[in-house]
Amino acid sequence: MKHMVSLGSAEWKSIVVEGARKLGIDVSGEQAEHFAVHARNMVHWNRKVNLTAITDPFDIAVKHYLDSIMAVPIIESGSSLLDVGSGAGFPGIPLNIMVPSLTTTLLEARRKRVSFLKQVIRSLKIVNVRVCHDRLEQMADLLPPEAGFDVIVSRAFSDLKLFAVHAFPLLNAGGCLVAYKGKKSPKTEAEIAEVAKTKMPGGSEVRLNIEMRQCVLPYLEIERTLIIMNDPGARFRNIRH
Repeated sequence: MKHMVSLGSAEWKSIVVEGARKLGIDVSGEQAEHFAVHARNMVHWNRKVNLTAITDPFDIAVKHYLDSIMAVPIIESGSSLLDVGSGAGFPGIPLNIMVPSLTTTLLEARRKRVSFLKQVIRSLKIVNVRVCHDRLEQMADLLPPEAGFDVIVSRAFSDLKLFAVHAFPLLNAGGCLVAYKGKKSPKTEAEIAEVAKTKMPGGSEVRLNIEMRQCVLPYLEIERTLIIMNDPGARFRNIRH
């Protein structure tokens, strides 16, 4: 059931805290306040820069923050995380707030959004988050071969196969790709089947192990799916040239 609330108010933060609890995730008051700072900055910038079509405070709490933190249980402390197509910072910024030991890279191709991300990181005073102005397709050429990420997430990639193929070379051995998707559907299952039979880049015979985790966003009862992809047998990977 929807509530009329002011963005960043005590009631707004309690919606986040109580909603997260329904997901089995604990959000502290300090973390909820960080979400509020991020949200206020986003709405302010959104007047001039297209950051989000979600502008109702209640919807922002549920569809941005509760949606973003669904992946918290599968992210280990101290991991390196890449958020592909970060946009206004989702899910990368909320995940970093929830797991402060993360080293997070926000990858965004649009310059104005990059400017927003840099500004909001300064507002939040977090030092283990950096912004990369580029596209996923080119990123493998920018990193040294020994560099990679333990977790690569995206809410922005509509094509699951393209996300997997371009992100896999950036994945550390033992790491995982996490795609945020909507309600489980025949289309989603067809996408997963296509990825499952696709060889990953670099001449590798690797085919990803794929798991679906279904969640329901509290209050709005919106079904969401986390698609988790990994190479369970990987011990070492260096397939970039």
